[in-house]
Amino acid sequence: MKINIKDIIFKASAMLVVVGAVLPLFVFEEWVPYIFAVGAAGMSTIRLITPYRGKNVRMRRLVLIELLATLMLLFASYLMFKGGNDWIVILTISAFLQLYTSITIPRQASKEE
Repeated sequence: MKINIKDIIFKASAMLVVVGAVLPLFVFEEWVPYIFAVGAAGMSTIRLITPYRGKNVRMRRLVLIELLATLMLLFASYLMFKGGNDWIVILTISAFLQLYTSITIPRQASKEE
């Protein structure tokens, strides 16, 4: 099994997003949003540099929804820096979109083959 550097960066960034989202429940420090922001930036960067190159319109739409969900994480990190709890709404919407695409993309890929 070949280990890809993009996969490692994406998984580490996803872990940072999870830690950055859970940490405000326990710690009220000013450095907590930075963890979330670094993870969101890493995930968005990886999704931006790995576009879908196929011709299937539905897969292209799903990949764009996935990209939108990761870009929403950047907006959530901005709201996290502003203060308040508005970032939780954006994070929840992003999580539902990513859950939907993570279920639908493999199904569509298996139909395509």
